Amino acid sequence: MIAKAVAVGRGVLPDAADSGEKMVVWKELVDKVLDAAEKCPRTAALIYTLSTGEERPEELVVPDMALFRQEHEDLGVGDVTTNTARKEVVAVDRILTALDVNCLTEDAPAANLLGNSGVVNCGVGLWVLPSFINHSCHPNARRTHVGDHAIVHASRDIKAGEEVTFPYFDVLVPVSKRKEAARAWGFECHCDRCKFEAEDVTLRQELMKAENDLVSGGDMGALVVRLEDKMRKSLVKERRKAFLRASFWSAYSALFDSDKLVRKWGRRVPAEAVVAESIADAVGGNERVLRAMLRGTKDANGCGNRLEVEDKVMRIGRATYGKVVKRNAMRSLFSLTLDATNNINL
Repeated sequence: MIAKAVAVGRGVLPDAADSGEKMVVWKELVDKVLDAAEKCPRTAALIYTLSTGEERPEELVVPDMALFRQEHEDLGVGDVTTNTARKEVVAVDRILTALDVNCLTEDAPAANLLGNSGVVNCGVGLWVLPSFINHSCHPNARRTHVGDHAIVHASRDIKAGEEVTFPYFDVLVPVSKRKEAARAWGFECHCDRCKFEAEDVTLRQELMKAENDLVSGGDMGALVVRLEDKMRKSLVKERRKAFLRASFWSAYSALFDSDKLVRKWGRRVPAEAVVAESIADAVGGNERVLRAMLRGTKDANGCGNRLEVEDKVMRIGRATYGKVVKRNAMRSLFSLTLDATNNINL
């Protein structure tokens, strides 16, 4: 699905940007959305199909998909909606509440490559049709932003009748952090991953200790080894292992980023590429996971022959960016030097 933004607010902010600087970007977005609604009744009508977060579940209505087709205006089915929009275009409060619960931050390779070191790019926008897609910490889709367009694509196989979901926030964090993020959005996530991590009594104590260790710092390699040992002794299934690895990705990443920790603990944990592939299968593509996969398969260690390695890397790449990023673009994106001596040729 490809959707053009009603409006996007962007800024290049320092790492230590305060809320005032971020509010400048938000105000830019709000002004653009209100201007678009005032100038185009059809745009206003589409915004009014969005939830304000104040409705009761039984009050939520799935709009007619014909409203979102470009040819809608030519079909003669939009007269009532358009007239309604003309009357309500000054309902600024309604638009603002819709923005509060429906705006999405940009998540794209381009957003991470803009600007110089030490700056963070802030982009937030309103894409109407993608706003109807719910969040999951075990998503099956991902969105990529190209210019003012949001491209929603499958990040893993989707069964017939399965709801399409993508993450609203970073899901490579422990369940407690994800619950905090969900509450900030005004909902609770009840996906199978969250239920497992919050309710499994055999792992609860270990997960709480691991979360505390993440906050306090220390030897991340020891944390990873302890978690892997606990999963093995508790006979945790492979998909659930991937869930937990995703939740403590920062610890795994710290381990694999340190030659010292890899020498100390590396033989007691799965290879970096194996962990990355496991996480990608569980929670879909992610730029950080793809980087780990590319780095971990550089010498094809434990991952089969060159063609098998390339196939795995490209599969996770497609889960991350769909078909937008091709092989050469992916190599340039990550500034990798992968030659024939390393048994991989993207």
